Amino acid sequence: MLTDHLAVLAGGFLGSAHCIGMCGGFAAAVGAGDRPFWPVFARQLVYNGGRIFTYAFLGVLAGAGGLYVSRWTVAGLTAPQILSLLAGVLMLCIGAAALGMFGRSRGNGTSPGRLFAPLFGYFLNARGWTGYFAAGLANGFLPCGLVYSFVALAASRAAVADGAVLMCIFGLGTLPAMLLIGCGSTLLTHTARLRIYRLAAVLVIAMGCVTIWRGWPGGEACHDAGAAPAACHAGIADARKGDRL
Repeated sequence: MLTDHLAVLAGGFLGSAHCIGMCGGFAAAVGAGDRPFWPVFARQLVYNGGRIFTYAFLGVLAGAGGLYVSRWTVAGLTAPQILSLLAGVLMLCIGAAALGMFGRSRGNGTSPGRLFAPLFGYFLNARGWTGYFAAGLANGFLPCGLVYSFVALAASRAAVADGAVLMCIFGLGTLPAMLLIGCGSTLLTHTARLRIYRLAAVLVIAMGCVTIWRGWPGGEACHDAGAAPAACHAGIADARKGDRL
């Protein structure tokens, strides 16, 4: 579990180059017009706190959904297995798309930002801590393939708390880059962001492969649901016997 969390943290940190391109403009707008560092930094913490809160909320929903279907069995596969397979395939597709394997890569993510700009403007014009936090909440709901891939991974956990923790860790991984861009630093060039984003895509693909392996019959099918592999395999065998009866 610790290894998984470290991998998720690394995925968020490396993928934060994508966050800069997609959400950096909104983070910069939070501190617009203020020169002192600490007031801007405090606003960024509140703003990003709202964003990570949304990620945790999505993790709760994903974990609850996974838990709800955790006792289902389809074609001899348990629900945690099916969710792991689906999450792994989704992560492979998102990672491959980020690498441009399906055509022109859309790693800059500017279109969704333009689409949701009026909503952010409404919250930011309100100012105050509530406005910044609300803007962060809205930011978390921006359509983002990288976020969706980790939401799918959270669903495969089939546990509410695990889903929330996983998405919180992902959000914390993106925090350093978002604080940098929000406080006025543009240390990463477009080329550097693109390279880091590609590295994150490779990591997502690797995590997708591991997730598929865990869901594959004979792998760690029920590991994340808290059951021993032997018990999981026994459950699959029983389910198959039931199907034959």
